[in-house]
Amino acid sequence: MVSVCATLFALFVGVTLGLVSGYAGGTIDNLIMRLADMQLSFPAILVALLVDGLARTLLPHALHERLALPVVIFAIGVSTWVQYARTVRGATLVEKSKDYVHAARLIGMGPLRILLRHVLPNVLGPVLVIATLSLGLGILTEATLSFLGLGVPPTSPSLGTLMRSGNEVLFAGEWWVTVLPGLCLMLLVLAINLLGDWLRDVLNPRLR
Repeated sequence: MVSVCATLFALFVGVTLGLVSGYAGGTIDNLIMRLADMQLSFPAILVALLVDGLARTLLPHALHERLALPVVIFAIGVSTWVQYARTVRGATLVEKSKDYVHAARLIGMGPLRILLRHVLPNVLGPVLVIATLSLGLGILTEATLSFLGLGVPPTSPSLGTLMRSGNEVLFAGEWWVTVLPGLCLMLLVLAINLLGDWLRDVLNPRLR
C-alpha cells in the first residue's frame, strides 16, 4: 500500500511538472530542471530519510504517530518524482513540435486542454513502465526505512520491521525470522521488475 500510494503521488507530481516544463520552456523549464538536477545529486533513500527525519523533528510525537504512514508515503514519493518529470519533459518537447499540436493551437485550444487531451496520452507509455519499476523501488525503500526504525509504526505490518526484529535473534539460532521476510522481499521486487520489463517490451514496438 505504501509503495502504490507513493508511486501514484510521484507519478502525479512528476508528470505534471514534466508537462509544464516541456511545454512552457524558458524560465519555468530551467527552474524545474535545476530543481530536478539538485535532487538527483542525492540518493533517493537519503531524501526519504531527510523528509522522515524533518517530520519527526517538527511534528509533536503524538501527531507524528498518527501521521506516520502518510509521512512515509510522502517521503518516498518526493524522492522519486524526478524520473517521471525528466522522461515526460523529453517526450513533451518532441510532441509539442508535431503537426497535431500546431493544429490544436490554430483552432484556439488553450495550453491546458492541449496538454491533457493531446500531449498527455502520447507520453504515458514510458511513464507506465517507470511506474511499474518504481513499485519495487518503493517497497525496498519502505522496507529500508522500517528496518532502520524510521518507517511505518512498529505495530504496522512491514517486511523491514520483521527483518529488524529477526536481526536481534539472528545469532540465537532463529535465522528464519530474518531470512524468510528477506526472501519474500527479494521475490516480490523481482516479480515487479520482470513485470516492468515485460510492459516495456509490449509498449515499445521496436522491441517486439
